[in-house]
Amino acid sequence: MASDSHLAYETLKHRILAGQYKPGTQLKEEPLADAFGISRTPVRAALRRLVEDGLAVAESGRGVHVAAWTEWDIEEVFQLRLRLEPFCAQLAAERRSDDALATLMQSNEQMAKAIKAGGAGMADATQAANRVFHHTLLEASGSHRLQSILATMIDMPIVIRSFHLYSRDEMQQSLSHHQDLTLAVQDRDGALAHDIMQLHLSMTRRRLMKARAAGTQ
Repeated sequence: MASDSHLAYETLKHRILAGQYKPGTQLKEEPLADAFGISRTPVRAALRRLVEDGLAVAESGRGVHVAAWTEWDIEEVFQLRLRLEPFCAQLAAERRSDDALATLMQSNEQMAKAIKAGGAGMADATQAANRVFHHTLLEASGSHRLQSILATMIDMPIVIRSFHLYSRDEMQQSLSHHQDLTLAVQDRDGALAHDIMQLHLSMTRRRLMKARAAGTQ
């Protein structure tokens, strides 16, 4: 049952993050269990994990729905990231392995390639490289507490879909921050990595809020 629950959780999480389930969509146990070919018990456990992650909400009498995002939800996520992720970057710079550094460099190359290629797939490819970059820093920090707190925030649907709002110049700016962060990590300069990450997240927050105010999100 544990493996069934994990599979259901990962599948539902992927669909939510990919935008296949829109905010407010009800996640019903029985149809999902039938679709996955499993009992309702592991589906119920998977839905409970989604609620704990903030990807879904459970309301008495209304069941479980995909979470919608208010201005406060977005602000809360970014304020938490601004307080924790710079420290994560600092630890990553001080503790990183050669393999982690190589992965950061590779993700930068992939991001640069996606931006240069442009086209309809640019946002998704850039976001994928961005996700690898941030999760690599998170793992390189060596802090299980930070990993458990930040992993879900980095994967929030509102953050992932935000790449579809950015211009090529804005994506290039984000890449420049990643490249500067990589240099700080390479030099094991924790203080510099901390400050660059703080700037990076502040600019990301500003771009997203500006786009929402313009009615594009």
